[in-house]
Amino acid sequence: MEAPSTPYISALGLVVHEMRSPASIVSGYLRLLQQDSDGLSARQRRMVDEAGRACGRMLTLLQEVAELASLEGTTVVPTPTAVQVFDVCGDALKSLAAETEDGPAPMYMCQEPGRSTTVDGNAAWLKRAFVALMAATAREHRTEALECHGFISDQDGCRRAVIAFGPREIFSNRDSLVADRDAFDRWRGGTGLSVPVACRIIEVHGGAVWSPRGADSRAAVWALPIARASASHS
Repeated sequence: MEAPSTPYISALGLVVHEMRSPASIVSGYLRLLQQDSDGLSARQRRMVDEAGRACGRMLTLLQEVAELASLEGTTVVPTPTAVQVFDVCGDALKSLAAETEDGPAPMYMCQEPGRSTTVDGNAAWLKRAFVALMAATAREHRTEALECHGFISDQDGCRRAVIAFGPREIFSNRDSLVADRDAFDRWRGGTGLSVPVACRIIEVHGGAVWSPRGADSRAAVWALPIARASASHS
């Protein structure tokens, strides 16, 4: 993926800086109104509450824009450590289950028990990316039963840890999940910039995100290169 130009990154940072200050001021005034609402009618309180939630969403989006701008200017993970990627995947699923109450809990199947699946990277970044990709997929499937499969792929002579998340039918042919790829819609609505940030985190780690071709374009598959030391001992 070609790195964005420095002016583009600087422009994103400038937009965030110019919008964050007024949004923070408005959010602060709304909080004061919520704390001292005795003089407000019920209708006015509802309006203040709705405005407060809208302002909160705006501030969250501005933070995501700032993070995306920072990641776009990053080509390597700073001070990487050894990360057991399938363990991080399990932790991400637990976080997803805690955040979403509706629908069945996703089933996790790690299909490589006992094999080392260490990647060089940042565990906190990766967990955040996994949660965002899973949440976006779960949002598209609503109450459908979803599964998460983790496995190792040696296609193209490169050993990768692959994670696929979606309905059960996409797992009928594991090899095709890696070989047959469609572009993943990272700019889907309703998720803010959490999905573009997640995709960029995966890319900074040397990985890729895609949708399985001919199965379910709403499902997500991502892969990360296994660390050389880990691959040599597998």
